[in-house]
Amino acid sequence: MKRKILLGMAGALISLAAPAVAKPAMYPVATARVDFDATLTRQKDGSWVLDYRFRRKAPAWFFLRSFPKLDGTSWRLDSWTVETPGVKLERQGNYDVLAAGKGMLQRVRIRIRPYGQSLKADYTPYLLFSDGGVAVYDAHYGLVPLKAAADAAALPSDLNDLKIENPRGTLAIANPGGTLLYKGMTTPGQARGDFEGAGAYAYSGPARPIETAAFAGILDPGLPAWIRTELNDFTPRLFALYRDRLGPNASGRPMALVAWGGADMPGQSYGGSVLEGTVVMRISGTKTADSSPAGLSRLRWFIGHESAHFWMGQTVSYERRADAWITEGTADVLAIRALQQLVPGYDARGELQREVDDCIKNNGPGLPLSGASARGDMRTNYACGATLLLAAEAAARKRDPNADAFTWIRGLIDANRADGKVNQADWLAAFAAVSDPALTAKVRDYLDKGVDDPAAFLASLFETTGVAFTRKDGRLILA
Repeated sequence: MKRKILLGMAGALISLAAPAVAKPAMYPVATARVDFDATLTRQKDGSWVLDYRFRRKAPAWFFLRSFPKLDGTSWRLDSWTVETPGVKLERQGNYDVLAAGKGMLQRVRIRIRPYGQSLKADYTPYLLFSDGGVAVYDAHYGLVPLKAAADAAALPSDLNDLKIENPRGTLAIANPGGTLLYKGMTTPGQARGDFEGAGAYAYSGPARPIETAAFAGILDPGLPAWIRTELNDFTPRLFALYRDRLGPNASGRPMALVAWGGADMPGQSYGGSVLEGTVVMRISGTKTADSSPAGLSRLRWFIGHESAHFWMGQTVSYERRADAWITEGTADVLAIRALQQLVPGYDARGELQREVDDCIKNNGPGLPLSGASARGDMRTNYACGATLLLAAEAAARKRDPNADAFTWIRGLIDANRADGKVNQADWLAAFAAVSDPALTAKVRDYLDKGVDDPAAFLASLFETTGVAFTRKDGRLILA
C-alpha cells in the first residue's frame, strides 16, 4: 500500500534533528486559508496543462509528495515542461521544487505528458486506460512555500517528525466537454478539491462505472476476459472471507480503477495501491494476455494483497513510514492465508518461503527493519513484515490451537480501531501478549538496531514461537 504523509502545522521555522544539516527557512503559517489555486486541464492531444496562481509571496515552492520513479529519478522532471519564462522545475535533495529566477512566483504554466508508471512508495500519477481514459491522482499537485529553493535539499525524506504546514491550496481538475468521476460523484466538465485529508483519483474517459457484489468502479475494456472474470467472481468471495475474519472495514464497498497496460512487454506486471475507499490496479505483460495456472495464482494473490489493505491500511493505517513493514507484511500474509482457504492446492508454503528468503537477503547484518523505507528498500518491508507475522501467528497458535494469522491480526486491528493508527509499539504489544517480554525485546532490537546475524535471529525466533523449519546450508527452510 502507498500512503499519504500526514503533517502537522508549522511554527515559524523548521528545526531539523541532525545538527550537521542546514536548516531550511520555511515561511510562517499563513492566516489566509488559500495560498495558491491550481487548475489541471486535460487537452485534446492527450497532454494536461497545469496552471498555478500563487496568492502568497514566495520565491520557491516544493512539492510535498516528491517520491521518485523506481529508478530513483524525478517523474516530474521527466514528464513536465515549464512554459512560464524564468521559472525552473528542479530537484533539490528528496524534493521537486518550482523556483523563480528572480522575485516571487505569481503565475506558472506547466505542460504535462501523463506519467503512468509506478513510483517508489506513492501513487501512480496517471492511470492510463486502453480506451483513452485517464485517472489522475490529485495530491501530487500540493505545494509548500520556501524562502529559497536550495532549502529543500535539507529536508529529510520522511517529514513526519517535522511540523510542516499542509498545502493550503485549491485544485480544479477539468475535462472540457466531458465528465469526471471524482470521490464517488460524476460531474460535468470540472471537479474541485483541496489538499486536506486523503487524496483521490479523478477519472475522465468513455467507460461507465460497473457494479459487482464486492466493488463498483471502472474496468478497462481492454482487460483480458479471464481477468475480468476473476475480478467479478473471486473478489466477492475474498471480501466475504476478510469481513468474516477481520470484521468490518472502514470503507464499506470500495471503488476500483483497473487499467490494462497491454501485452507488449514480456512477463507479467501487477501494480496496485489502495487509498481511501478506492483500490487502483494496473495489469500488463505478455503472460497476462491468456490465463495460466501461474498467472491465475499471481492475480489472485495480487487481488488478495491489495484488498487486505482496506483492513490493514485503511481501517487502521501506519503512523510513520518507518512502520510500513506492519501494513505491507500483514497484507502479504493475509493474501497467502486467504488463498490457502479459498483455492484448493494453493502453495502457501512456497510463498511464505519466498518471504523468509527475501527478508534474510535484503535486511542484512546491522540493518534495522524500521529503516527500510528511508533506505528505499520497499521489498524488505513486505518480506520481513510477513516473516515477523509468521512468528506472531505461530506464537498465537501455541496459546490457542484454533488461532491463526487472521486471529492475531483481528486483535491488532480491533485494539486500534478507535484512533485508526497502528505503530511499532502497538505491534510489539500484541506480540508480547502471545509471547514473552524477553523475546519481544529481541524483536524490538531487530526493528530499531538490526542484528549481526539475521538468519540466526530468525531461526531463534522461529524456534521459540513454534514456526516449523529446518536448516540446510545456512538457509531456513519452512516445513
